[in-house]
Amino acid sequence: MDKPQNSNGTSNSEVVREIPVACSNEQAAVEFFERHRWGDTPTCPHCHGTDVYQMKDRKTGERNKRFLWRCNGSECKKQFTVRIGTVMEESRIPLRHWCMATWLACSSKKGCSAKQIERMTGLSYKSALFLMHRIRFAMAPVNKSDGGKLKGTVEVDETYIGGKPRHRQTWKPKFFRTEKMRVGHVGKMAVFGAVERKGRVRARVVPNVTAKTLSAAITEHVDKASKLMSDENTSYKAIGKEFPSHQTVAHCRREYVRGDVTTNTIESFWAILKRGIYGVYHNVSSTHLQRYLDEFEFRYNTRKLDDGERTLAAIQGAVGKRLAYSEQVV
Repeated sequence: MDKPQNSNGTSNSEVVREIPVACSNEQAAVEFFERHRWGDTPTCPHCHGTDVYQMKDRKTGERNKRFLWRCNGSECKKQFTVRIGTVMEESRIPLRHWCMATWLACSSKKGCSAKQIERMTGLSYKSALFLMHRIRFAMAPVNKSDGGKLKGTVEVDETYIGGKPRHRQTWKPKFFRTEKMRVGHVGKMAVFGAVERKGRVRARVVPNVTAKTLSAAITEHVDKASKLMSDENTSYKAIGKEFPSHQTVAHCRREYVRGDVTTNTIESFWAILKRGIYGVYHNVSSTHLQRYLDEFEFRYNTRKLDDGERTLAAIQGAVGKRLAYSEQVV
């Protein structure tokens, strides 16, 4: 059987063979990104023209040290590199490190930490963290509703991300009444999730888990013709009436499956997410939690692709996006 082909006509096995070389040689990395961004038709990111050429060193005849291209269009004439118009723009980190970090982020089941990138590349931790945040930004959908609303049988649930609460004896009942949070969830970040059976997942940070907040999240991400499934949380009762079917399982009575009624799919996604955060990243700030959710969502939604295809999807997702340094550093 022939190997599946990606959009540039390269088999996935070829992509896997190219990666080690691209991770160790700067020119190979540049050519790797150029090939999988432009294919056989290099394009100017400024005017989108295809009348471009590589700039050569006058003495050696080899490629310019900065790997520049120039547009030959009559109204453009600008220089550019493969970084322009992507999350890599204005980054001085060598492309071989970008290649390695993208590969590790896409091929690792539960992600790759910035500390790991720091050890493997020799970059500073600050640079490695910025690098990984840009890759997560490339993995994120352009719009929250990209791909359309979830359809069919959709499981919804909420979870909490964060460390164990401290100083239980100092908590005041008034706090719980106003925030509507359970005792064990004080100080943690609430996350809403919805998943199609055998399909896509959506995970979003929410301010709380009140009926109003969860109803708004479900309305935004789930098609009203879907079959809704949730646990016994009363916050889902009102919104459930707007769907043709809303089935629940009572976890408080240790009921987890009743026929085809279950929330085990979304619970499985939470398991992967939490094992990644607690086991790989250890600590995630509330400022950047959504970026980590986008990363795990991307890997889940591309789970049927092999590692090579997934890496190319991340590279192509980096085009047309920018993340300023001030937008991501705490």
